[in-house]
Amino acid sequence: MADNVETLANDISNLLGPIVIEMDKNIVATQQSQQELSQEIERLIAELEVFSDIAEPPRLQPALDKLTEAKKKMANAIKLLQQTTRRMDAIQSSLGPS
Repeated sequence: MADNVETLANDISNLLGPIVIEMDKNIVATQQSQQELSQEIERLIAELEVFSDIAEPPRLQPALDKLTEAKKKMANAIKLLQQTTRRMDAIQSSLGPS
């Protein structure tokens, strides 16, 4: 019986051993990739910090003014559509059931 247990243990070890080794290799590779990515992000941050000190930021106020004006126009259009809908509903009601 002990031989059967030992044989079963060896069979399981032979079956799972390569899978565990492959998983371990993949884990190490993933950790290495994450470390490289972290280093690349740090490098990019350093470059962007240098660039941000040199470059003049874009002027956003004209774009904001245009967006604000577009928002006002949209609000007026919505209000006009609501008024038109109410008038159409009133006309339809005055004409009687459809």
